[in-house]
Amino acid sequence: MRLICRGGHPMPLKKAYLGLGSNLGDRLGQMRAALELLELQYPIRIVCVSPIYENRAIGMQGDDFLNAVAEIATDLDPQDLLDACLFVESSMGRKRLAEWTSRPIDLDILLYENIEFKTERLTVPHSQLTKRDFVIQPLLDIAPGLFVNGRLLCDWLKELPEIGLREYPKSLSEDLN
Repeated sequence: MRLICRGGHPMPLKKAYLGLGSNLGDRLGQMRAALELLELQYPIRIVCVSPIYENRAIGMQGDDFLNAVAEIATDLDPQDLLDACLFVESSMGRKRLAEWTSRPIDLDILLYENIEFKTERLTVPHSQLTKRDFVIQPLLDIAPGLFVNGRLLCDWLKELPEIGLREYPKSLSEDLN
């Protein structure tokens, strides 16, 4: 798929990886709805989604999280992609009152092409990517040869302590499209 810009010239799509998480309400349904909203309202195509993993809330009190990663293709730049993610989170009831709180949906830009990008609002690769097995494992499931910060992603995973990551029995790809 290639999008056309106003001048009629093709805009090559960029590859990005989004982290999805939820620990409130219908966690699986909210993750599916977030992906559907991104595709319906923005020039974003879901290329593939990882298996879902469940883990306890880290750094906060709360119900267990479901987490997954989606590979997307888009012509949005990183800042516009961030705005799209924040809009979807907000429209689904996410309130950013504190950093470590329960949430119906959490969308994080993990990687965008092979670029390193840092502004006040956004850091790519995501600043916590290499410290979270619930992000690394699903990312490895769909992109096993990725390098992050000069190292294979699987090498980052080997350094992390086990925190009880469990594969969830259902899939995000069911009912999508």
